[in-house]
Amino acid sequence: MADWMETYRGAVLGGEYDAESHMNTAIYVSRFDQATWFLLSSVGITPALMRQRGRRIAMVRQAAQYLRELRGGQLLTVESGFVAVGRKHLRFQHRMFDVESRALVASSDCTAVQASLKTGRSVVMPAGQRQAAEGLLVTANVAGATGLD
Repeated sequence: MADWMETYRGAVLGGEYDAESHMNTAIYVSRFDQATWFLLSSVGITPALMRQRGRRIAMVRQAAQYLRELRGGQLLTVESGFVAVGRKHLRFQHRMFDVESRALVASSDCTAVQASLKTGRSVVMPAGQRQAAEGLLVTANVAGATGLD
């Protein structure tokens, strides 16, 4: 099994939190989306390649879990890893941490496919991308990581 890889590092900025200084839900999703592109690029799936091949990434399932609030000014990281690889899909998870406390604050479990821009239908991933993702499979136990067993 591979190690989780850091796919995002940043801070909660002024326009990203609500009246109570808690990070907005939309920003959690945005951070996970940015982490997705860094994870996909680690196996050769880049925006330029998708354009060249007439494909796009389609998220077909996403489940988020929010465990703790991040506040304005706090630093965060996202670690990501693949948990399943199929002919047409990749399933991956993101884990967001408060940098100072190392507390898990949120997680996201996603399934994505490559889809043809012409037909809109999912397509088989190239073997090299599948093999690269298989080499980065991690052990996933988000519940265990939070102490919520």
